[in-house]
Amino acid sequence: GRMLSLDFHPSDANIVYAGGAQGGVWKSTDNGFSWLPKSDELPNLAMGGLAVSQTNPDIIVVGTGEPVPAVGALSGIGIFRSTDAGETWISTDHTADGFHVVRAGANGTFLAGSDNGLWRSTDHGATWTDVLTGGDYYDVVWKPGDANTVFTVRGSGETSGGNVKTSTDDGVTWTEAGGGTAGLPLLIGKSRLAMSAADPDYLYALFGPAEWGNTVLGVYLSTDSGTTWTAQNTNSGEFGGQTWYNLLLGVNQADATIVIGGGQSLRRSTDSGVSFSPADSTVHVDFHIMRHEPGTGHMWLGCDGGLYRSTAAGANGSFAQRDYGVVTYQFYDICVNNGPTAYYVMGGTQDNGTDIWTGPLPTWGHGLGGDGFDCNISSTTGSFAMAEAQFGNHFRSINSGRAWVSYNTGIVGSGPWHTPVEMDPHKQRHLYTTTTGPSKIWRNTTAAAAWVEVGTHAANTISISPVNGDYVWTGSGEEVRFTTDDGGTWSIANTFGFPVGGITRVEAHPSLQDAAFATFTNGVIAYTTDLGSTWVDESGDFPSGERIGSFAINPANEDQWFVGTNTCVYMTMDFGDTWTPLGDATLPNVVVAELEIQVALQKLVAGTYGRGAFEMDIPQAGVTASPEVAVERARDLMLDPPMPNPVNDRTLLRFAARTGETVKLAVYDVQGRLVTPLVEYAAGDGVVRTTPWFASDVPAGVYFARLESGRQSVSRKIIVTK
Repeated sequence: GRMLSLDFHPSDANIVYAGGAQGGVWKSTDNGFSWLPKSDELPNLAMGGLAVSQTNPDIIVVGTGEPVPAVGALSGIGIFRSTDAGETWISTDHTADGFHVVRAGANGTFLAGSDNGLWRSTDHGATWTDVLTGGDYYDVVWKPGDANTVFTVRGSGETSGGNVKTSTDDGVTWTEAGGGTAGLPLLIGKSRLAMSAADPDYLYALFGPAEWGNTVLGVYLSTDSGTTWTAQNTNSGEFGGQTWYNLLLGVNQADATIVIGGGQSLRRSTDSGVSFSPADSTVHVDFHIMRHEPGTGHMWLGCDGGLYRSTAAGANGSFAQRDYGVVTYQFYDICVNNGPTAYYVMGGTQDNGTDIWTGPLPTWGHGLGGDGFDCNISSTTGSFAMAEAQFGNHFRSINSGRAWVSYNTGIVGSGPWHTPVEMDPHKQRHLYTTTTGPSKIWRNTTAAAAWVEVGTHAANTISISPVNGDYVWTGSGEEVRFTTDDGGTWSIANTFGFPVGGITRVEAHPSLQDAAFATFTNGVIAYTTDLGSTWVDESGDFPSGERIGSFAINPANEDQWFVGTNTCVYMTMDFGDTWTPLGDATLPNVVVAELEIQVALQKLVAGTYGRGAFEMDIPQAGVTASPEVAVERARDLMLDPPMPNPVNDRTLLRFAARTGETVKLAVYDVQGRLVTPLVEYAAGDGVVRTTPWFASDVPAGVYFARLESGRQSVSRKIIVTK
């Protein structure tokens, strides 16, 4: 999966740290031959920047988020640090912004380039000062052999002012390199810098365009530490496209004329960036980060396909994969076989195709190439399957994904990057999909037939009723539509009557023809039993504002509903009144993009966007994964969001109850075990109270404060960092 950040122990090249786009921090102690995850308890696993202290290598600093306009990119929540080589993590005073880069200097200084300025720390990452305000700071590099001279590059967006900047006092004050223009383009976007110990005055820059473009402005070289510049190569297509998303630059540490540049493709120059040739066609595409091993200077790079290492200065064919055991797959979708053939799972992944798992080993086999998205497996045969590449490029297989043929005849236009496609549970060739250019709904009914237009609207989610395939639901924005005659006519459901965000999923009920669910970006779960004439808010005590990305209802036990969020999976067994985090320590705090149920085996399968796929046995009736409290809606209880949150020491809980029964406030872990009883009194009197919860003596992770009285309950999630 996609890797964004990378750094080394300064004196031991066997110790390597790498950060996934949403896969967290990974550590190797054998030069990349094996890895272990080190940050699964953090509330955000998008590692935009990572650096190891040059004066105390037990200190690791990470900047969260991926601040690029990519589908699925996760916003940052600031900076975290470890003081014990990645074993535990501590929050810092910087709790906002997303980060492009974090670097460590020889004096112990850290610099972090974010989407809101350049930040500096001199106390091992505990506190931060904004030394350059506003704008995107894409890269930082210290001059080899000079601990006080450091360079950064600011993207300017659509206005002038972005350029290479230099500091000669270890990042305290800054000036524009060369006095401003110095032969450099003014309007720049995502850009990279690189220097070589072989000639510390050589400073290279690779500039992307200010607009959301697919080219580069060129490779530039200064031979006098940024005072003057020369355009070495201004071929806009030299490194392929998507340079707003993928861009790297590196220089050989033993020869300053050997330059590696990467965008979609990887290119190598031996004449200081004047001309380039392919560096290695066997390496996965879309390049993000390059770093050099201490001591040897060997090149490492991170791309959409993981980590690679070259011991031959990046020569063609010299890169070898070095991410054995790293699990950072980003699934857009998961589908499971509920048919008569052997159980298997398919999943569409970010830039790694649609892959197939047949068990029992945890490894996946490669299926359809490109970016993989929605997939479906026929529950009639188990061997007929659908998959797609980007923009709704559909494919079908009749042999469980071993071979694929295109399946797009009749469709006019293209779909969104991630196009929904839905298969009828009882008629495997009865399919629905959408396009956005133009906005249409399309249906297919037989293997030989073309897709036909059956709607003049677009959708980001589609669901066909398992009860009656003529009933189809779609959702987009805040609007749900449905048809009861297989696309002949469409009706718009009534508005919800309560605040909602953007629709993320619609899901037809497994046994009620007129019933469906809708989930939203603000944590609301809506339910209708009358074809959208009326809606009921079934959110119960689900954490307000928690984005819901996936939903599933168990056909074998329709009281069990599951939702996937940006950090975990929740389950309810009482029609949405109470929601409990589901799972154990094996599921990290990662975005859960899709949930599917293998009905006969009663397996819940989660496809995550950053840590691969997980499965668990579904709790059976009478078994609960939370404190066993049957509750009704919390009409008479108030529990405000914890302040602060995340927390590493103490948070305040503000609450009130107006009931005639005993009131209890307590904190539980994600497995529903009581952690700390806080308050208990005889009856709710309506008085607003505040009580602290001290988190200093509990491990980092996700916890829940629960206020309950009688059959009413309300919960709030608390993130603990160390």
